[in-house]
Amino acid sequence: MPYQQILYGVSERVATVTLHRPDRLNAWTAQMEQEVNDAVRQAAADDGVRAILLTGAGRGFCAGADMSLLSGLAGSGDPWAATVDVPLGDGIRRDFQKKYVWLLSVPKPILAAINGPAVGLGFVIPLYCDLRIASEAASFATIFSKRGLVAEYGLAWMLPRLVGLGNALDLLFTSRRIDAREALRLGLVQRVLPEEGFLEAAQGLARELAAGVSPRSLRIMKRQIYEAQFQGLGEAVDLAFEETLGCFATEDFREGVAHYLEKRAPAFTGR
Repeated sequence: MPYQQILYGVSERVATVTLHRPDRLNAWTAQMEQEVNDAVRQAAADDGVRAILLTGAGRGFCAGADMSLLSGLAGSGDPWAATVDVPLGDGIRRDFQKKYVWLLSVPKPILAAINGPAVGLGFVIPLYCDLRIASEAASFATIFSKRGLVAEYGLAWMLPRLVGLGNALDLLFTSRRIDAREALRLGLVQRVLPEEGFLEAAQGLARELAAGVSPRSLRIMKRQIYEAQFQGLGEAVDLAFEETLGCFATEDFREGVAHYLEKRAPAFTGR
């Protein structure tokens, strides 16, 4: 589909999806949502893509839902509530067949490169990416308590798992804005990078995942991690044992051993 509110490109096995309404700090619309969903599915289905990067154009990541839409919502409900995103492939647990949550079912790593303010819905969506990389210019706020709203889209489940219960309550109750360094301290983001050259540096991290490690390993580990949130320890151990046995007959396992012994760069196939 032709994109009007995002940019999409692939380079060195990294698909970059850029929210592109810079004059509105990339405020989220129903059209933007449809385009992002399509782009992520396209990247997931492309054998030439091994990592996906989500970022924003201009000085913001995403200022949340477009306020011009929210202003007309009193008594009418969420304009996106009727749409439930269907995840990729079969056998995906129902918990992941929800709006934004379905990103956890994408079988490739998704990195959020948060280049500026990430507020409201713009705060929620990166939580369903696998890694969050922040620019020194980034800032974060849940904002929902200041809009008469609640912890939307599973935020009450996901946020405490990332930052702990007390910190989640603090961020949700107060809607206070935090900077990138505090986000790093809380565990909300994994890395903070300089503002200058931020996108290139974030893409470099994505390229490391695309070239330096086994795509098959990442695919299975991603599923293990998120499935484990619903499992007991014994079930997670049993599944890990089964998956480990399955590795020994794969091309990526053989390559993982060979490139180490031969002291060369890996050439993983994902098989």
